[in-house]
Amino acid sequence: MLKNIKYYLLILFLIIFSVNLKSNTENIINFEGDSMLDIQITEKSFWQNDVEGYVFLLKEGLYSTGQDTDFEKVEKEYYPNLRDILSKHKFTGKFGEIFVLTGTKNNKLVQFIFAGLGKLDTTWNYELENLRRTIGSVVLKLKELEIKTAVLELPADDKPFGLIRDRLIRQVVIAALMANYEFTEFKTDKEGKEKLEYKLLIYPGDKQEQTYVLGLQEGLIIGNATNFTRMLQDLPANYLNPKALAEQAKILADEHNLECKVLGVKEAQKLGMGGFLAVSSGSDNEPQFVILEYNNDKKDVPTIALVGKGVTFDSGGISLKPSDSMTGMKFDMSGAAAVYGAFKIIAQLKPNVRVIGITPLVENMPSGKACRQDDIIRFLNGKTAEIKNTDAEGRLILADALSYAEKFYSPDVIVDIATLTGACLYALGHSFTALMTLNDDIGTKLQATGLVTGDRVWPLPLDKDFKDAIKSEVADIANIGASNYKAGTITAAWFLKNFVEKAKWAHLDIAGTADGVPGVSYLGKGATGAGVRLMSEFVLNYNKNK
Repeated sequence: MLKNIKYYLLILFLIIFSVNLKSNTENIINFEGDSMLDIQITEKSFWQNDVEGYVFLLKEGLYSTGQDTDFEKVEKEYYPNLRDILSKHKFTGKFGEIFVLTGTKNNKLVQFIFAGLGKLDTTWNYELENLRRTIGSVVLKLKELEIKTAVLELPADDKPFGLIRDRLIRQVVIAALMANYEFTEFKTDKEGKEKLEYKLLIYPGDKQEQTYVLGLQEGLIIGNATNFTRMLQDLPANYLNPKALAEQAKILADEHNLECKVLGVKEAQKLGMGGFLAVSSGSDNEPQFVILEYNNDKKDVPTIALVGKGVTFDSGGISLKPSDSMTGMKFDMSGAAAVYGAFKIIAQLKPNVRVIGITPLVENMPSGKACRQDDIIRFLNGKTAEIKNTDAEGRLILADALSYAEKFYSPDVIVDIATLTGACLYALGHSFTALMTLNDDIGTKLQATGLVTGDRVWPLPLDKDFKDAIKSEVADIANIGASNYKAGTITAAWFLKNFVEKAKWAHLDIAGTADGVPGVSYLGKGATGAGVRLMSEFVLNYNKNK
């Protein structure tokens, strides 16, 4: 009898716990942050907009990038010695500088926000990145001063920063939305406070084009999807375990008419996914293997597979990480989150390709059930690996995901994305995602895409000299490279190459760019959404003219 009571109490506890978990997750997933940013294109001329703030983008030397008459209007009607005033306050238009003056317009106080772009004498992609960061700084200043409505004038050049005007609007909108992102859901001091709403009007110039509206709409889609990814990344593992993250994939599929399939332990066992099962074996949270599918109406279009690492928390397993190194391991699912963000964009902008998204979702924990060093596992494609370190787990789940993509979808291209190696952070810091590929065409396209989007990549040599680093005496390969080879980011990529046989393939290591990027105004603190803009733009343009 006592045993039965204990049994029913246990069942009741599990039901209550699961309900609470689901409720908490749903509440967090739907949050919008402490402020909302509405961005529109204004059909009125710059000064006809009745707003609280007027934003001027200035080149170094206090030269306006917009209509000179607008800057001169401030001098004529508000501050006759404007240039002297700005210089007195050491504002010269250098990149990163922002200065605010107050005036009266139509009997209302208004703010003039002057933002420096620098000399603009470098290559177009650096100028464009400076613009994104300046837009980010402007949005942060508007929020700081609670300037709830503002108008921004775009540069007057025909093709500023190397982009036609609608493409430029797209980048401005994305940067503004990303700068507005904050993860404050668990801050108790915000309770009862009114959500602040901001409006930023973009004045594109005298000529109005329908393509400008398209640039705005695409920017809103991309910016919001990137912030959706950042929100998933920022959620802690006690709210976002593999099942909760898989649930987000299902919601995404329902909202955007995508196909979604989720495999559990039994299905993975039948398929022989030894890597996926080994990593998840130590956790009480069941693994989830998620497949998303976007289908274009046209036939005979190429298939692109996006594969993302989804370790919702990485303790290192039996090869336990030191405490300091374990903080931030909630971000180890950033690859999977980036795939979901990219699919949010792809589903709405409808590229002329078929896209498969595969995200193995696991938690890497130590326990009596966990995989061990010296274990040998067999993957879906039949190859075996010796586990020499259980903290090199990402490549194990990606191996089965890559094999699954090739076996069941025969994609033309595979791009995988993962917070895979700490070595990547030492190689490239926080500024660039590492790119490794044996296909020059795919590598060139990803690099070029990164320059346009600001989601930049840098190639590392996937040279055959590193291939022998992962040899094993007892299995086909080992899950870490031999210490005398160093180059852990490259040897990890060689491990993954064993599971791609036919497709054009590129590997993206976002260990340095997924979170904690310093000095970039529109990225802020915490999650960055690395890979979302890069992968979605790559997919959108892959088969554009065919």
